[in-house]
Amino acid sequence: MNTQPTESFDYFALEGTIDAQSESYFRDLPAKVRFGLVRFDFARAGRINSMGIALLLRCFKDIRDKKKAEIRLEGLTPMHSMLFKMTGVFLLASPVVSEAGGKEGTA
Repeated sequence: MNTQPTESFDYFALEGTIDAQSESYFRDLPAKVRFGLVRFDFARAGRINSMGIALLLRCFKDIRDKKKAEIRLEGLTPMHSMLFKMTGVFLLASPVVSEAGGKEGTA
């Protein structure tokens, strides 16, 4: 997992499977947020199981409620997009809008 603060937003690149083994990462992540915009890059993320969804939901809710930050998701696969629609992740975070005007990675 890669963390790179920029001048105007926080950026987190997620890699590999997101599951119970990711718990400490997602538990500690909200404390690292410094800006009002947070971008999560899922381009190198793999499978996300039910525990991974629960961790993402908890993390995103903490960022939104405690840091008052907007969350945007990029690099989504069609599978991630469908999963996020079905589980309510998109209620807390929105896909990045591509330069062509469409939402990136939406199914």
